[in-house]
Amino acid sequence: MATGGAIVVRSLVRWGVSHAFTVPGESFLGLLDALHDSRIRVVATRHEGGASFMAEAFGSLTGKPAVCMATRAVGAANLAIGLHTALQNSTPLLAIIGQVPRAARGREAFQEVDLVETIGGLCKAALEVASADDLAEAVDALLGMATSGRPGPVLLSVPEDVFDEEATAGPREPDPGFPWEPPSLDEASVARVLEAVAAASRPIIVAGSGIVRSGARDLLVRLAESLEVPVVAAWRRPDSFPNEHRLYLGMTGLGGPATVRGRMAEADLWLALGTRLSELTTFDYELPASGTRLIQVDLEPGFKGDRRQPDEVIAADLGAFLDLALGHTSAGTEVTSRRAQNDADRTAFLAASTPPAEEPSSPVNPAAVMHTLREHLPRGTILTIDAGNFGGWAARYLPVPVDGRFLGPTSGAMGYALPAAIASGLAEPDRTIVAMAGDGAFAMLMAEVETAVREGIRLVAIVFDNGMYGTIRMHQEAAHPGRVVATDLGPIDFAAVAQACGARGVRVNRDDQLDEAIGDALHSDGVSILHVRMDPRYLSVDQTLEDP
Repeated sequence: MATGGAIVVRSLVRWGVSHAFTVPGESFLGLLDALHDSRIRVVATRHEGGASFMAEAFGSLTGKPAVCMATRAVGAANLAIGLHTALQNSTPLLAIIGQVPRAARGREAFQEVDLVETIGGLCKAALEVASADDLAEAVDALLGMATSGRPGPVLLSVPEDVFDEEATAGPREPDPGFPWEPPSLDEASVARVLEAVAAASRPIIVAGSGIVRSGARDLLVRLAESLEVPVVAAWRRPDSFPNEHRLYLGMTGLGGPATVRGRMAEADLWLALGTRLSELTTFDYELPASGTRLIQVDLEPGFKGDRRQPDEVIAADLGAFLDLALGHTSAGTEVTSRRAQNDADRTAFLAASTPPAEEPSSPVNPAAVMHTLREHLPRGTILTIDAGNFGGWAARYLPVPVDGRFLGPTSGAMGYALPAAIASGLAEPDRTIVAMAGDGAFAMLMAEVETAVREGIRLVAIVFDNGMYGTIRMHQEAAHPGRVVATDLGPIDFAAVAQACGARGVRVNRDDQLDEAIGDALHSDGVSILHVRMDPRYLSVDQTLEDP
């Protein structure tokens, strides 16, 4: 009979899991041993937070769940930040946690906690098994929940001795698949939505991760063109629509140009596709305006909590909805009267999202970094963005390249960009990958530079170093001007750290060094870390320290 560890691995392989990320622990040695002879690539990380971020980014990029593994309460606590990120990013992910042996459960044993009730609360579902016989069913159930409806993270807690226990039952037959089907579409409802959009004078489409997840970007382009309706991307979802398209009006949320919010506020109808319309996407829930009709299409439509609900919903896979909608618009629907206004809106957006022309400076103006990246990034680049105010310059001035991808934590978690870039390199090794982080966020998981080198990843990471926790400093200056507490940071030589880990490390102190530094990094093999000394006066894309 197979051991519990072998049963888990067999189930993971059956589900198509290809990667697992971990800081190893003695509580799941039986699982690690079973993985030794499997086709699943196991990546040892330097911190469990790095492991869960990598699993989240891998799932976000591929649409397929990856696994992160950790030991007991301490490892699970470190995994938690990536699990919460996966929850808010709607990313499928399976966390497998080694629990204390069954005989020690409930005694406050070494590193014991109730993982289902604690860390499991950050997940879509969580289970603990009692025997090896329960494992195959548990893995099937959890991965089914992770990948159905609105995707999300799930957690499996396994007592240490269960991994080594031999099952009494024979091998489980291959599961035909989790019994979940996307909601069926009502043609009359689709036609009614299209009629409402056609009748509106200033409609917009707000596109979220559901578009990317369903592989429906091309269908969305065709529908937007057919209806002559512009598209705004939900916060941190700018890859949901081609940024070079004439109907793209930018990404909403932090850092976006004022033209984005203005156009969203003017709209008399929002068609929200594959987005939960988060707090940041809706500017603290102030939009849409009270007189704006809101229609939402998503696998699980509706919003949590006491907030405005959609006026109409369609529960559907976005690809299926768009395909059916195009069938209703192909018979000659004409709304060309909107084109002149849409072109004017696009012109205004492009003017507001072009980096300003300024004299070269030292330290570096972050807008100059975005200007240089716009000139160098090739088609298909994957961008991974961390939390922090530097991201405002990327949101405003850096379009996602043609056929590119964009990964960022809608949770606002710090430390994400580097692990996400590593996962991107594993999933898409032939693509250019560029990570961006502030010095505060990068330092949290910078030991993963060694992971990237060891795993043979090719990536570029740009560290925006202003010597502070800039986002909190911005809020601090607004709430308590001049009373700085706990937001200043000491210097780190990030280029030297990179070199110590076997990567290229380059310091950039002036704007006029950016072109060579970025160009060389993008054409280099392996890992390149660019330490950009950022002018600390720039608190955000809209504010400097000198501003009142």
